[in-house]
Amino acid sequence: MNLPQYVLRRLFFAVIVVLSVITITFVLSHYVGSDVIVAWLGKSAALHPQLAQLYAAKYHLNEPIWVQYYYYIVGLLQGNFGYSPSRGFLPVLAVIGQTLPLTLQLVFFAFVMSLGLGVLLGALSARYGHTYVDGGIRAFYLAGYSSPPFFVALVLLIVFASILQLLPSGTAVDSSLAQPSLISGIPILDSLLEGKWAYFASAVEHAILPSLALALVTFGVITRILRSSLMEVLQMNYIRTARAKGLDENAVFYRHALRNAFIPVVTLSSIILTWLITGTIFVENVFAYPGLGQYVVTALLGQDYPGILAATIVFAVTIAVGNLVADLLYAVVDPQIRLG
Repeated sequence: MNLPQYVLRRLFFAVIVVLSVITITFVLSHYVGSDVIVAWLGKSAALHPQLAQLYAAKYHLNEPIWVQYYYYIVGLLQGNFGYSPSRGFLPVLAVIGQTLPLTLQLVFFAFVMSLGLGVLLGALSARYGHTYVDGGIRAFYLAGYSSPPFFVALVLLIVFASILQLLPSGTAVDSSLAQPSLISGIPILDSLLEGKWAYFASAVEHAILPSLALALVTFGVITRILRSSLMEVLQMNYIRTARAKGLDENAVFYRHALRNAFIPVVTLSSIILTWLITGTIFVENVFAYPGLGQYVVTALLGQDYPGILAATIVFAVTIAVGNLVADLLYAVVDPQIRLG
């Protein structure tokens, strides 16, 4: 199987996964309660019966479920995700447009922290393998990896925001600062491009603790994979040859061994991104960060099924794309995978 065929095959499976998630979530949302109109309108269905009738007619909620599903898919293709009862019946797509950029900010900072910390500690762990340094690093990343994101977030909140008062405890930015112009849609980037340095500094400051909480529960995977890869590479013949030629040990380790051992980390990075995005559901609520993760919980508590469905689709697409990128990177690095 050549690379284009492999790409098409993996893309096909990714589309099937996303459609399956949409279908399952849609069906479940219609069987949670006895009245599908109440499920989609929440408390407003009882308070505004005429509105409920209009909504039911527009979205075919009185039709059989397969008819509703058909019109829902057609609406998705047209960019119509419905309206969000928990956000005053704003269009769901508009709510996602407001919350997703904030989540992407956190994910970016968390990814940089996770990758930097994982590579640094992974290299040190392999460099001083089977020593107290190695043991301490392994204990540290295992503690982070085995801890729930909300627990790590709470610890950081208590220590750095409540006790030490070094960083803000919640929200995305100081509310007294004026919003930057809409350029990219991502507030931190827009404030940087516009030169609003006070807003930029405040947004970065508010993003540190949530991003660090996400990084601390994911960096351990990178550390462990890089350590194992380095330990294997250090036993290869070309490394022994380099040492026999009298090359400096640091040069052997950082120039030759680390470069080749880094390949698994590159392919793992796309999967780490998907973990970070799903982890925002817990972390954003601890820090009252108004991103997509907080919106998901608000939608769940408010029985906002259009919002729940839309957020599920966003997460499903993100995970599918992350896995697809990981598969493609593996196929490029190791042709045996696509030939198998």
